[in-house]
Order: sequence, then C-alpha cells, then structure tokens
Amino acid sequence: MNTPTQFIRSDLIDDPKTPMRSGLDIESLHELAESIKREGLINPITVRPIGERFEVVAGHRRFAACKIAGMVEISCVVRELNDEQAQEIMAHENLERQDINPVDEALFLGRLIGENENKIKEVAEKLGRSIQWVEDRLAILTYPEYLVKAVGAGSIRLGVAKYLGAIEDDQY
Repeated sequence: MNTPTQFIRSDLIDDPKTPMRSGLDIESLHELAESIKREGLINPITVRPIGERFEVVAGHRRFAACKIAGMVEISCVVRELNDEQAQEIMAHENLERQDINPVDEALFLGRLIGENENKIKEVAEKLGRSIQWVEDRLAILTYPEYLVKAVGAGSIRLGVAKYLGAIEDDQY
C-alpha cells in the first residue's frame, strides 16, 4: 500500500496514547532534531485521525525531534486505523529495534494481548516472533518490582531475571 504523504501542522498531532517506549532519551532527541534541521525529515511519521486531530502511530521519536527542531508542518502518512491495528503497526516498527528494553516490550505486549491469553499465538504470528518469546516478555510483568526495574535499567539481562523471577521465597 503506497499511501501519499501529507504535511500536517505539528500542533494538530498528539503523542501516541500508549507509546511503546516508557521514555525518550533527551540527548538523542536533540541530536535527531539537529539532523532534521540539516537534512529535513527523511521518513515521514505515520498518524491516524482522531476526531479533528491526529495521533502518532509510527515515528514517535521523529515527531518529538521535529517539535524540538521547531517544525510547523510535518510530513505524515495518514492511515485509518482502529486501536488494535495502530498497536500492531507500533509493535512492528519498534520491536525490531535494539534500544527497546524488555520491560517496555512486556508492557506493550501486555496491552496488546490484554486478558485474553488465547491472543498470544495470534500476536506472536503477527509480529513474526515465537510464542516462547512473547511468553518470556509477558512473564516480566509477574516479576517482583525490583527485578522489573533492574531489567528495565539494563542492570541484569532477561535470562538472569527469568531464573531469579522463578524463585518463590522472596525474603532474602
């Protein structure tokens, strides 16, 4: 599907209501903003209409950098998407990146799957991931808070957290 781009005023575009990342690195956003000032926005962001406004579906970092760069209009691909379709596109764009931490992946997958464990296989197939990969990420949501924070901060690897999360006596 080759959807044409449109220029949309930046003040009509909103951040995603459920972003994939829990935070954006300010320093890297400023670097990206400088690049956009020099070279322009090479890849448009993808948005969906929400009433009279638009919500970012793909390109959240680029959108934030465009605002820092002071862009009044931003090149966008506008797609008519429901919530589930928007979440799937967001997942496809972000889950292939190396800089997404496993906790953000887990939180995102948890929202995507919700309470319906039968969706695990469907989501795994749509994302091109194994069922085990999805289940491992979802398991993070059951770990003690200190373990979730350590994984999110990169202090310990997911494999180590998986074994520590299986320990039932949490007194020590």
